[in-house]
Amino acid sequence: MSPTRKSHSDLDRLIDEITVDAHDEDEQLMGFEVAFDEEAAFPCPGTVVGEEVEVVSVSVKNHRRELVATCKRGGRKYDVALLDIDVRGDSATSRLIAAYRRWLGY
Repeated sequence: MSPTRKSHSDLDRLIDEITVDAHDEDEQLMGFEVAFDEEAAFPCPGTVVGEEVEVVSVSVKNHRRELVATCKRGGRKYDVALLDIDVRGDSATSRLIAAYRRWLGY
């Protein structure tokens, strides 16, 4: 089995674990929010449009249908779509981000 196929299989299993009890996409998204809350290691470094930031959390905000990362830079906090950030977290955090991207079809 190729490494790519194996990694997709691993991500698919993680997505199944996260969304197992969800009845629709909103509940699946909430499953991802819970997974980030329980398993990701924050704060972690990241980059947004070439600028270094510290990612402090990931959640659903303002009824958006996507995960939003709260980032700190220069003493201020910003909310940015998780997909717009290059996060350099530990392996559990990176794996969750990869699964979230795959779930969205990226």
